[in-house]
Amino acid sequence: MTDHLGPLRQAMSDLSEHGGTADMYERALHKSRQTQRRRALTTGAAAAAVVFAIGGTVAFATRHRPDLLTPPASTPTSAGPQNPTCPSTQTLGTMVELPAGWSFASRGVECVEAWAAADVQRPDGGGVIYLFHYTAGLGWRFHDQGTGWDCTDLGLTEPASFCTS
Repeated sequence: MTDHLGPLRQAMSDLSEHGGTADMYERALHKSRQTQRRRALTTGAAAAAVVFAIGGTVAFATRHRPDLLTPPASTPTSAGPQNPTCPSTQTLGTMVELPAGWSFASRGVECVEAWAAADVQRPDGGGVIYLFHYTAGLGWRFHDQGTGWDCTDLGLTEPASFCTS
């Protein structure tokens, strides 16, 4: 058999002398750097989206709940900080969340100096008293619940029905 590939070999040899070498290394480096930039941008965008989603959720949740740092208080009058206006059971009810079935008794609120006490009715019939304290600038705040307190511990100089001594 005769070899007719001679002219083809010669043409390939001529092309290789004039064509130069292919620069695969530079193209690989360029593609690698491009991929790294894309990954960094994608990761940054995803992290920003997560931060905004969490921040938006927290902002939405805190906007739709009452502020726990500033509870509602009765408006102080000229009575002074030692003898504030006695709050109503409705006002006191906004400061505490009574358990299911519990309610403030209809007899009202007893106020002595800067203290207010309200009887709470429970389904089992046992009595409990909710005690509130007035502080100038802060207003009325829930203090404790129980059946009685020592007047001297509360700093009271006047007798009160919610005191045990």
